[in-house]
Amino acid sequence: MLRNLLNQIERMIFMFTRDSGLVKIWFAAVLNGTYTYSQVPNLSNLREVVGEVLTEMGYDITEPNN
Repeated sequence: MLRNLLNQIERMIFMFTRDSGLVKIWFAAVLNGTYTYSQVPNLSNLREVVGEVLTEMGYDITEPNN
């Protein structure tokens, strides 16, 4: 419960956008195979935004090895 509350506060304080530098770094790292989508940190909405951008590029984020 406390972790959930902290996550909500974190989301209110800092939200990533597709133009955020960290989103661009993780997007590139997953796209070129350095990391998999499942390795993108669950930090605020980072994983969600990276997943959206990857999906728009045709990358299947539902595959276990991605």
